[in-house]
Amino acid sequence: MRFTIILALLAATASAAPPTTCGSGDEYGQALCAYQRRDFGAAEAGFRAIAQRGEEQPETIRATYFLGRTLMKQGRFSEASDLFIRIYDLDRTFYNAWSVDFLLGECRRALGKG
Repeated sequence: MRFTIILALLAATASAAPPTTCGSGDEYGQALCAYQRRDFGAAEAGFRAIAQRGEEQPETIRATYFLGRTLMKQGRFSEASDLFIRIYDLDRTFYNAWSVDFLLGECRRALGKG
């Protein structure tokens, strides 16, 4: 009986839709939606547009972070490394809190430097 209940709960959880930002109309939300849907070309364009503005807003550093992750997904580890180093220079608290050091290490390893 207990096993049946556990299986029923697992089945209900497995069919639930993953969280998404695809209903968001703002530029960051649209770029994040593209990233979640693995449309890395659109994600890169959206995140890059936000990051290049250089505005001092929380979404700018997050856009830079996700731009780096998007570049990693495309195998562009050198460019991603440069962005992660830039994040370190811009906001060390974010760098540490979001474990950017791990991602930078993964890039370095992919480039044969780690």
